[in-house]
Amino acid sequence: MQEIIFRQGNAARPLTGRTFIMGVAGVFVHLAIAQIAVNLLVSLTGMGLLNAVFYLYAAWLLMDFMRATVAGYVYMLKEDALVLERRLGDSMTAVVEIPLERVVSLRKLHMAENLRISYRDVTHIDAASRPALRVRAAFVVSLVSSHLARLLAGRRAQDVIGHVIVYDAGSIRRACTFCPNEELLEMLEQRLGGRFGFDERMTRTKVHTLYARALERTFPALYAYVDPLVKAEDVAWAREEIARQKEARRAKKNPKTADEAGKEHEKEQQDEAAAAQQESPRRRRKQG
Repeated sequence: MQEIIFRQGNAARPLTGRTFIMGVAGVFVHLAIAQIAVNLLVSLTGMGLLNAVFYLYAAWLLMDFMRATVAGYVYMLKEDALVLERRLGDSMTAVVEIPLERVVSLRKLHMAENLRISYRDVTHIDAASRPALRVRAAFVVSLVSSHLARLLAGRRAQDVIGHVIVYDAGSIRRACTFCPNEELLEMLEQRLGGRFGFDERMTRTKVHTLYARALERTFPALYAYVDPLVKAEDVAWAREEIARQKEARRAKKNPKTADEAGKEHEKEQQDEAAAAQQESPRRRRKQG
């Protein structure tokens, strides 16, 4: 068993009266919406077993509320590994052990970063390092309106809420978010060297998805590693092509109009040629 070099324990954060009331009210609102949705589905499908979905969602919602208000966190740095634990009382609910040799990068995490664009598997050990609900809603709204998404996310979109450590587990690149203190960060910096503070996304091929493009429009400072799925020159070409096709269809429907346009073009060319012929003798006389 390896010796533990450093251990950081984060106890559950104390709740104020206002925070507790807002949290409980949010749980009840989510349950009410879920109950209405399930009742509608039951009435439409006639499947009473769908009520089980509501109870499963209620249990998950309660566990999520407990993680945010009751759970504690323990980070242990060993000689060649970092162990991250989430605890409810004396029980561990999540454990992530990351060999330091497999770490790709360790950097700060901002509120409005959607890690699932770049990583298939994302684990939020500390609830504080997970984007707030309104920011997660802004990710969805950004597909419709970047302005509305910015309003929903608020001014804290670029605030640092923790750190994300990226590592390779077999052929899968994973990410885990947590909230280390300054002492643990200093020790990790010594062991990781250039990988500390490094954003490995900038060295990979840029992400091409509609969702990433929406986030780039909404939070441009945080999404430099994405590339538009539809580029500006492609949009301009599409508009020109649509206009050309419309003109061709209009010409087929009104051939007389097209013939008149062609005759006018020929007449303009003949007038230009006649004017050029009239100017040429004058030039010869001047030269003579």
